Amino acid sequence: MATTSMNSFSLSMQQTPPGHPSFVNLDPKYTCLKCRDILRDAVQTLCGHRMCEVCAAKVFDEPPPFMCPGNDDTCVPNLKKEEIFRDPSARREIAKLSVFCPNKEQGCTQEMQWKQQEEHKLGCEYTSLQCSYVNNGCETRTIKKNLEEHLQGCEYRNVPCSYCKEDIIFNQKQDHESNQCMRYPIACPNNCGMEDRPREELKDHTPDCPNRPFHCKFRNVGCDFKGLKEDVTEHEQGSVDHHLQLTTVYTASVDLQSMEIRRELQDMSESQGNFKKTVDQCLSAVTSLREGMEARKKAIKEVKLQSVAVAERLIHLERRVEDTARKDTVDKQGNEIQTLRDGQTNLSNRVTRIEQNGLGNADGMSVGGNVGSKLQTHERQIGLMDIRLSELDLRLQIHETASFNGMLIWKLRDYARRKQEARNGRTLSLYSQPFYTSQFGYKMCARVYLNGDGMGKGTHVSLFFVVMRGDFDSLLPWPFQQKVTLMLLDQDTGKHKLSDSFKPDPNSNSFRKPQTEMNIASGCPVFVSQAVLETKTYLQEDTLFIKIEVDTNGINPP
Repeated sequence: MATTSMNSFSLSMQQTPPGHPSFVNLDPKYTCLKCRDILRDAVQTLCGHRMCEVCAAKVFDEPPPFMCPGNDDTCVPNLKKEEIFRDPSARREIAKLSVFCPNKEQGCTQEMQWKQQEEHKLGCEYTSLQCSYVNNGCETRTIKKNLEEHLQGCEYRNVPCSYCKEDIIFNQKQDHESNQCMRYPIACPNNCGMEDRPREELKDHTPDCPNRPFHCKFRNVGCDFKGLKEDVTEHEQGSVDHHLQLTTVYTASVDLQSMEIRRELQDMSESQGNFKKTVDQCLSAVTSLREGMEARKKAIKEVKLQSVAVAERLIHLERRVEDTARKDTVDKQGNEIQTLRDGQTNLSNRVTRIEQNGLGNADGMSVGGNVGSKLQTHERQIGLMDIRLSELDLRLQIHETASFNGMLIWKLRDYARRKQEARNGRTLSLYSQPFYTSQFGYKMCARVYLNGDGMGKGTHVSLFFVVMRGDFDSLLPWPFQQKVTLMLLDQDTGKHKLSDSFKPDPNSNSFRKPQTEMNIASGCPVFVSQAVLETKTYLQEDTLFIKIEVDTNGINPP
């Protein structure tokens, strides 16, 4: 089985140190000929030129011929993937180049080899660090060697309260003790001479405080006298006239308020009557609106029915337009099917007449034998016609579902069951429905091994492209030379589809004019690992979608 080769350099081990350092003195021989930056994971061509591993891969993303970026007389005229090799020597030399510390701007003057830079950064005293009390609100950043000094005097450091021992932020300590701390000692607000007590104990003292203030019992009518219990008693006994006057004024104000309330109640009663009339009018209007709405609903329903009828007519017209594009083939098969159906109907009618004649004949023995023989003959003919009709129906279904633009989207259901059958050896591979580059173009299909094939067996899904024998092969150029792209579609976000492309090898039997129903498959035995495929990105509801795109540019119609 012919397969496309993997990039010999795309799987190499990463050796170049990470990061983008500042080099002390960078020799131009260690720069990439393509990106003009430091060589990362250096590779070398047959002509001796060096590139980054990633840059070398990008060379083959451009249209052929694939040119070496060295662009001199020694360059290979048409670069090939198998002619690019890892350059361990250059990678070791680059890893030993002298670089400055990344914290040079913070004051570090040390120089080291690039491969030692990460180790140096772990212990560099000039690394910029965030204050540990960032969650308390400190936004200060300082270098590592000054961090300890900053932490000791940070305004946002945690300190214990002097009274309740609770951890609090240093710059909030005074406010906490003055207003919140339940163990902070405070004096009695009534100035009774009691020594300071914790705030949490003060509430037990207040009811028994000798200086607790009392209000005059005529407070509700306007007396605002307040003092010790003895003073309040003396005030109440000596201010009887004053309290009587306050009570009279308060009563008069209550009467006025009662009158206002009765007037407001009367106004509200009148308003309620008006509101009731308004509500009745609104209900009447709503009723009429409902009736109008029902009429509009009926009108809308009729419009929708008309829209559906118009849509059906449009769909019918679109199908007629699509059918017209394939009229030469489909009409011919449709007429043949109709002819067969008419013949079957005629045969059935004849059999019915023969049965009726046979049953109604007086000489039943001899005629019955002839009728039985004729019935058997007609039954065989009807059976043959049914088989041929089924074959034509199948051909018509395949023709109607075929793609004629070089693109196939294959919906593969029951993935788990089909994969298990592949593991058990019952069905190793599956074929898609055929598709074409045009109505008179190449005939092709896809072939998939759900449990892998070759070096992908048991770990990967293998995907292949197959050239099939078509009706118009004699009019087409051979070998097949169109670019083929194999894809696994993303069903989650649509942004992470997996794909691989190849240009057919003109010397491969896979792309010559087919002498049998189909040529040998060609594609990717390690197209995608089963672990990656069996995620919700690519497999949903036990179904996956495979897409094949064939570049149809340059194919001249026969």
